[in-house]
Amino acid sequence: MHKELASLNIRAVFTDLDDTLTLSSKIFPATYQALWRLKERGIWVVIVSGRPAGWADCLMRLWPLDAMVFENGAGIITREGEKFKTVELASDKNLADQQKILQRIFDDLKRKVPSLKLATDQPFRLFDFAIDYKEEPPRLSDSDLNTVLEHLRGVEEITAKLSSIHVNYWYGKHTKVTACEYLLQTEGVQRGIETKQVLFCGDSPNDEPLFKFFTHTVGVANIQPYLEAMRFTPRYVCKKAGGDGFVEMVNCITSTG
Repeated sequence: MHKELASLNIRAVFTDLDDTLTLSSKIFPATYQALWRLKERGIWVVIVSGRPAGWADCLMRLWPLDAMVFENGAGIITREGEKFKTVELASDKNLADQQKILQRIFDDLKRKVPSLKLATDQPFRLFDFAIDYKEEPPRLSDSDLNTVLEHLRGVEEITAKLSSIHVNYWYGKHTKVTACEYLLQTEGVQRGIETKQVLFCGDSPNDEPLFKFFTHTVGVANIQPYLEAMRFTPRYVCKKAGGDGFVEMVNCITSTG
């Protein structure tokens, strides 16, 4: 992996957040330093996450990021000098009605799985609902998780995605891919960055569409259990997990020898 990645003309790194930049739910110094190293090299740094708009606003102000896609493509925050611009890509027409629909779906699921709970970051979300199945105890059983996923697959006009910690569902067809396409067609064009110059890094099944979309892709080691069930897999897989794997990848693309 080292020689191949080092030979690529990578001008942008798009990365998932949870269990890709983090390890045991934390970001460690080496990973944070790796983000700064990319920034100092002039590499465009973008987080593509299911985390809420509130988190995106916070991380954009505190971390060396150029943009962050939030809520699985519902919107993007970009940096413009000392200011930040938010672009909402999800339809906000009848947003209050959409939220009622999402709540009703959760209530229906709760009747099937009484232990079901929303993620603690739900109050900071604008467009989607996030069911916590693995982030905080108690965790859902595999059987209950399958019940949730099967129910959501049967709901019309709803998109649902499984991450390493949450089941996110929302009204509409926006995705991480549509957000990345928008970002590349706007900010990317302004920077002269082409899709083939982007390296994407992820860790779970909800990153699969981006493993298909991007030419150059990396999975951190904790993606291994999911690979057999995935149709589109990362081109390279790190030896290390989570944030340590991300550092491994950054070391490769910033290597001078």
